[in-house]
Amino acid sequence: MELLHTDTLEEAREKLWKETREMDMKTRKVKAQETPGRISASDVVSDENIPPFDRSVVDGYAVRARETYGAGEASPVFFRVTGQVRIEEAAGTLSGCQEAVRLQTGSMIPDGADAVVMSEYTEEYAPGRIACIRAVSEGESIIRAGEDVRRGECIIRRGQKIGVGEAGMLAGLGIREIQVYLRPSVAILSTGDELAGGDEPLTAGRIRDINTSALSAAALEYGMEICLRRRIRDEEREIRQAVEEAAEKSDIVLISGGSSKGDKDFTKRVLEEITGNVFTHGIAVRPGKPTILAYDRERRAVIAGLPGHPMAAVIMFRLLIRDWYRRKTGSPEPLKIPAVMKENVSSNQGRATCLPVRLVPGADGYEAVPVYAKSGSISALAKADAFIMIPRNREGLRKGEKVKAELL
Repeated sequence: MELLHTDTLEEAREKLWKETREMDMKTRKVKAQETPGRISASDVVSDENIPPFDRSVVDGYAVRARETYGAGEASPVFFRVTGQVRIEEAAGTLSGCQEAVRLQTGSMIPDGADAVVMSEYTEEYAPGRIACIRAVSEGESIIRAGEDVRRGECIIRRGQKIGVGEAGMLAGLGIREIQVYLRPSVAILSTGDELAGGDEPLTAGRIRDINTSALSAAALEYGMEICLRRRIRDEEREIRQAVEEAAEKSDIVLISGGSSKGDKDFTKRVLEEITGNVFTHGIAVRPGKPTILAYDRERRAVIAGLPGHPMAAVIMFRLLIRDWYRRKTGSPEPLKIPAVMKENVSSNQGRATCLPVRLVPGADGYEAVPVYAKSGSISALAKADAFIMIPRNREGLRKGEKVKAELL
């Protein structure tokens, strides 16, 4: 029997990157209100300041800070109110000594003023006259022009996912559209004579098709879109036809099952015939060893033959395809949370181990509690908050050992 020649995870990632170097992610301009959840395809630079002028952050009076020094309830400082600036008006100038101008929250600061006294610390004792009972420092209760965002500042980086804050900045700067990456299209093919759909009865020897739904959810969560879902029998001609159709329609083809060396494992042979470019078959990761990677240059499609076990399929999709997409779009690496191991964990030397964990609050941060499951399990991913990669040269992790857990 032919044995798998395994790559390390790093080797498999690098092969996938090199083989697909010619494959650029498609981009287009979209309206700013359509950007949340999308990935920016270029740096976005501000042409304006936010705020565009010095503004008050409270209701109160614009003054010169030095003229309030020594003010207190027992020794108030007196000011003459020379005007009012409403929120939509341009401000004038504070010219004379002991002058104050009434402001609303958001009002422009008059020239000559360098602080704002809150209304709560003043009292009008006569028309146009106030007493101030609290000293203020220079710049107090003022947000300066450009203090939030400066003209020429990069507000969104290439590869950054657009969220609430980014959408708000685009609106505040009057940016109506930006360039984003198109969501890559994904085709999901689940192979196996034993697979049944959700509405089919389970006869002897049959199981529900989990991988189609699980991989669809993973792809959607990572900002991709599904263009094709199909269950296929373990029949070589049927698999070949499905893969050819999927490669024509999509950027990424995911085939679950049939990637090992059994009598009905046709995926590698089919991919060799279709692409002539199977560059990885076997990765030193547990779970997920029999994973296959290929690239169809004619159709510009990445093809991954994933294990049939649900947890292994989802994990290898994350470790390989999501990582590849992240690098292609220039997105940052996933967030990793420092934690300590709650208990000892063993692993196989020679293969990196992906260990699902729950993160629970401990005395000095988070503790990582292992979620044990075999590769045929899907419940482990539902129970886990994150996972830890145990290096291939380690026999395991010790209780109390510091680790970094990547959020799921």
